Amino acid sequence: MQSLLRLSPSGTLPATSLKRVRCLLNQLLNHRGAAPQVLLRSHSTASGDTINIGDDVLICFNGINRSGGEGKRQRWKKEDSEKSRASIYQSVIINTSKEMMCYSDFPIPDDFPNFMHNSKVLQYFRLYAEHFHLLKYIHFKTAVCKVEKRPDFTTTGQWTVITECNGEQKEHIFDAILVCTGHHTHPNLPLSSFPGIENFKGQYFHSRDYKTSDPFKDKRVIVIGVGNTGVDLVVELGAVAKQKGGVFLTRVFLSTRRGTWLLNRVCDHGLPLDIALFSRFNSIIQNTLPTLVNRYLENKVNSRVNHETYGLKPQHRFLSQHPTVSDNLPNCIIAGKVLVKSNVKRFTETDVIFEDGSVEKDIDVVIFATGYHFSFPFFDDSVLKVENNQVPLYNMIFPPHLENPTVACIGYIQPIGAIMPLSEMHARWATRVFKGLNKLPSKEKMMAEINKKSILLDEFQRRYVKSNRHTIQVDYVSHMDEIAEEIGCKPNLTQTFLTDPKLAWEILFGPCTPYQYRLSGPGKWNGARQAILSQMDRVIKPTKTRILQNQIVHMVLERRSPCRESVLTVDSIAIVLIMIKVAMGKKVAVIGAGASGLVAIKCCLDEQLEPTCFERSDDIGGLWRFKENPEDGRASIYKTVIINTSKEMMCYSDFPIPEDYPNYMHNSKIFKYFKLYAEHFQLTKHIQFKTTVCSIKKCADFAKTGQWEVVTEKDGKQETTIFDAVLVCSGHHTNAHLPLDSFPGIEKFKGQYLHSRDYKEAEAFKGKRVIIVGIGNSGGDIAVELSRTADQVFLSTRRGSWILNRVSDYGYPLDLLGLTRFLNSIKNVIPVSLLNKIGEAKVNKRFDHANYGLKPKHRMFSQHPMVNDDLPNRIIAGTVAIKSNVAKFTETDAIFDDGTVEKDIDAVIFATGYTFNFPFCEHLKVQNNKISLYKYVFLPELEKQTLAVIGLIQPLGAIMPISELQARLATRVFKGDQSLPSACDMKEDIQKKKEEMENRCDIILIGSYVHSQRHTIQVDYMDYMDELAEFLGVKPDMTKLFLTDPKLAWNVLFGPCTPYQYRLFGPGKWDKARKAILTQWDRALKPMKTRCIEPSNGNSVFNLMVLGIVVILVAWFFYF
Repeated sequence: MQSLLRLSPSGTLPATSLKRVRCLLNQLLNHRGAAPQVLLRSHSTASGDTINIGDDVLICFNGINRSGGEGKRQRWKKEDSEKSRASIYQSVIINTSKEMMCYSDFPIPDDFPNFMHNSKVLQYFRLYAEHFHLLKYIHFKTAVCKVEKRPDFTTTGQWTVITECNGEQKEHIFDAILVCTGHHTHPNLPLSSFPGIENFKGQYFHSRDYKTSDPFKDKRVIVIGVGNTGVDLVVELGAVAKQKGGVFLTRVFLSTRRGTWLLNRVCDHGLPLDIALFSRFNSIIQNTLPTLVNRYLENKVNSRVNHETYGLKPQHRFLSQHPTVSDNLPNCIIAGKVLVKSNVKRFTETDVIFEDGSVEKDIDVVIFATGYHFSFPFFDDSVLKVENNQVPLYNMIFPPHLENPTVACIGYIQPIGAIMPLSEMHARWATRVFKGLNKLPSKEKMMAEINKKSILLDEFQRRYVKSNRHTIQVDYVSHMDEIAEEIGCKPNLTQTFLTDPKLAWEILFGPCTPYQYRLSGPGKWNGARQAILSQMDRVIKPTKTRILQNQIVHMVLERRSPCRESVLTVDSIAIVLIMIKVAMGKKVAVIGAGASGLVAIKCCLDEQLEPTCFERSDDIGGLWRFKENPEDGRASIYKTVIINTSKEMMCYSDFPIPEDYPNYMHNSKIFKYFKLYAEHFQLTKHIQFKTTVCSIKKCADFAKTGQWEVVTEKDGKQETTIFDAVLVCSGHHTNAHLPLDSFPGIEKFKGQYLHSRDYKEAEAFKGKRVIIVGIGNSGGDIAVELSRTADQVFLSTRRGSWILNRVSDYGYPLDLLGLTRFLNSIKNVIPVSLLNKIGEAKVNKRFDHANYGLKPKHRMFSQHPMVNDDLPNRIIAGTVAIKSNVAKFTETDAIFDDGTVEKDIDAVIFATGYTFNFPFCEHLKVQNNKISLYKYVFLPELEKQTLAVIGLIQPLGAIMPISELQARLATRVFKGDQSLPSACDMKEDIQKKKEEMENRCDIILIGSYVHSQRHTIQVDYMDYMDELAEFLGVKPDMTKLFLTDPKLAWNVLFGPCTPYQYRLFGPGKWDKARKAILTQWDRALKPMKTRCIEPSNGNSVFNLMVLGIVVILVAWFFYF
C-alpha cells in the first residue's frame, strides 16, 4: 500500500500543500499496486482517518479548519497572527501577476485582476481545491509533532509520524514525506543589532504582527527594512501620518542599511511587470550578458525614479539583490509622506539616532520588517539541519544524504518571480521520484552540485548580497527549466518551431507562464497550448471594464528615445527673502483671501495701493484650508488632497517654497506656505475676516472716477465703503455642479449620493460598493483612496481620460521636465497630429489606455488630463473598475450605457466639477460657465478699468503664478502705469480666443478642446504666462540673456519655466530671481535626499548637457 503524507503547520492549507495533494493524486491514481505512503505536511494541526484510493493512501495534515495558505492570517488569510504560522496584513496585494503565478493546469479566472488582493488569492486556492476534490484528503486542526526514520529505513525508506489533534496523539507510518511548511513562519527580530532598544519606551514589533494602519493613526513610525513588506507598510502608514495644529507633518520613516532597486507592478504600456520581463528570450540574454543586463535594468528603473535622488540607491548591482516591488513609494517620497533614512545606529527612550548622525525625536512605534528564518523542528538534525538560514538540498528539494530519497522540501525558495509554479514543479518531480519514475544522482554527485552552487555565496564570488533571503534565492525561468529538464517536461523549442511556429514564438518571446511546462512529457495537459495563446486575453480582460467604441486592442512595440532633459546641478545657495516697505495710495477692495487673494494684496502693496481684503471665513487659504464640514459659498477639499503641481512651479515668484518641503505638497503644507507668505509680507493686517461681500455697484460718478460701492456684512451688520478699484479673487471651486437630471432614477436610489465637495475621508465608505461619477482629478483621487477601504469601487466616465503621473522620468516632478521654453517652442510649431501622437505614445508606454478602459475619443491635448499616480495600479489589482457612463439608477443598482449592471450599490459620489458665478456683481455675467474677459481678467465694456477678476482660470499647469501675474498687471492698470487697448480691440481679442478654444487649427497649438465646463476657462500655462508677461513688460529677453549671462539663459531656455523667470526684468524685478532659478533643482531634490549615499559620477548629466549644446541651434531657430 502506498501512503502519502503532507505536512503543513499553518491554519489553512497553503498553496504548496494544495498542489502537492494534486500531484500525489495524479501519481497514485495512475500507478496502482505497491506504492509508497507519502506524508504531506502543511503547517498543519489536524489529524483524522486516512483516505484509501484503491491500494493507495493519501493524507494531508493541516493546522486549522480551512484551506488557503500559511495560516489564519497565514499567507493568504488575514485574521490574528499565531505562533509558527505565516501571517499577512489586511491590504496585501500579490506582487506576481495571475498568469505567472497560477498552477499550470488551472488558469486563474479571466475576470480576476492581474495583481490580486490576498482575498482573491485565497478564493483561487479554494476554487482549485474544489475543482480537484482536494479537501477530503486534508486533516485540519492536526499538528505534526515529530517525524523520524523507521528502524528499517535503509531498506524501506519509511517514516514514523506523530500527530496531535484535540490533545490526542497518534502514530502513523508513511513511505514518503513532502514538507510544505514555507519559510515565512519564524520572524527574524535582530534586536541585538539595535543598541538601546531595551530602553525604548514606545511600541516595537515585527511586521508579521502588523495588520492594518488604524492603530497607528497620527503616530510617528519608523519601519526598519526595505523589502516588499517594509515598503508596503510605509506607504500604507503614510496615509495616516501625524498632523499637528492642522498642519501635515511627515512622520513615517523608512530605515535601510543598503537601499534597494525599486520595481513597479505596472510596466511599460500598462502590462504586468512579470509578463513583460520573464520571457525565455530575456532569460537567455540575462544569463549570457549579466553585466550589460545589470546596466540596462538600472538605467530602466532610474528612468522612472532616480534612485540616488530618492535616497534608495544601493551599492550592489540590480541582479545582486531581490528587488522591491512598490507602486507608490516614489509618490509618497516626493509628496513628503515618507522619509528614507540610513540604518538605525541606536535607540534612546524616545528617539532614534541614525548612522548618518541624524536624529528623529518622539518616535511612537518601530516596526521591524526584517524578514524571516525557517526551521524543521519536527525533524532530527540528522535529517534536515538549518544553519544560518541555509539547509543543504539538492536542487532546493532533496536532502542528499538519505539512504532512500523519501523526503522532499517543497517551496523553500525565494524566486525573482512567482513561487506557486515553482512549488508545483518541485512537487511534480518529488512525487515521480517517490514513485520510482525519476532517479536522483548519487549522494556524491548531489553534494558536489550543492557545493558548486554554494560557491556563489562566497565572500568574493557571490552574486547576491549577504541576506537571509538570498540563501534560498533562485532565478525563476532558469530554475523552472532546471527542474523541468529533470522531469522531462521542458518545452522543446526546436521541435515546436518546426511543427507549431506560432506557439514557438509565444514560448520564446512571450511570458514564461506555467502552461509551458504542460505541453509535453509527464503531466501533459491538452489545454496548455490554448492557455498560452490566450494568456494575453486573460491579462487584458480585467482592466477592460469600460467598452470603447471601435476599440482595437493591440500591443505596442517599445520604442526607446534619448532623454531630452538635463539637470543642472549647482551649489546650494540660501535664498534671502526681502520685504519692501510701501506707501499707501488708491483704495482697492480684494474679495477673498485664498491663493489669488493673498497675492492680490501683496501686488497692491508693491504698487503703493491700499488694499482691504474681505474674507467670509475666519482664516486665509481658501480652497487649501481643509475643514471637516463644507461651508456654503466656500471651496472645500478632502483630507488627503495633494497638489498636482510641484513646489517650484507653483510658488509665488519672489517667495520660494522652503527647500525641505516636498515637491508635491499635502494641502496642509500649502496652507502653511500661505501662512508663511502672509506673515513675511504682513498681509493679514489688511484682511477683514468673517466678512461677506453682499454687493458691488458702480458709484454714480463711475464714468469719471471709476469708483465702486462695496456693501459688506459682518455679525449681521452691513457696511458700505467706497473703493477706487476691486479685485475679485473668489475662485471657481465654490458652487458644486450636481447634474442629477442627467441620471434618471437617482431620485429612487436608496443608497447615499453626494458631490465630491462633501467627501472628506474614506472611513465612512469602508466595506461599501461605491460608484464615482466623473474622471477628473477629484474622481480619480477619491476612487484610489476608497479602493483601499471599500468593498469595490467603480469609476464611471462618459469620455475617458489621458492619465499623467506626478513622478516623471528619473523620478523628477512631471512639470519640471515638461514645462520648458524649449519644449514649448517645439510644441508651437510642429503639427498637432504629431504632437498628439508623441504625447499619447508617451502615456501609453506607461500603460495602454485602451486596455485599461480609459482611452477617450478625443486626442491627448484636447482635454485637461488627469494627474494620478496610482489609478492604473488599482485597476490592475481589481480594486477599481472603469465603467461607462451611468444610463440610469434603480433603488439599489446602476445600469451603464454599455448595458452592464452593478448591483447593491451603497453610495454614489458625483465628481462632476463646479460652476462659477458672481452674485454680488451684476456686471460679471456668467452664461453656460462662460464670461467675456480680456486676458481672462478685465471687463472690456467698463468706462474705467477698475475691476479685475483674478484666478478665474484652468491652466495646464500651476494656477498661483498665473494669479500673481494677473494681479501684477491689474494693479499696474489701477495705478495708471499700464494702459489697456480700446473696448473694441479687447472684445475682438476675446472673440478670437473663444474661436481658438472651440476649434484650434493644426498649425497653431494642440487641437480643439472637448466640450466641458472646465474648458471654458482653459489656457496653456506657458503661452498664457508669456502673453501676460509681454503685455506687462516682464517676459525674459532671451537674446539679452544669451549675450550677457549664458548660464542663466541656458537654464531659462532648457530648464523648467518657473515663476522666477518673470522677475528677471521689468516692473517688479527681484534681485534674487537669478539665484532662485540657478538653485531651483537643489530645492527640488533636497526633500528626497533623506538618506546619505555616495553621489554618482555625474556622467549622465554631463552627456545630456553635451547633447543640449547640439540642439541649442535648433532651439534658437525655433525660439527666435
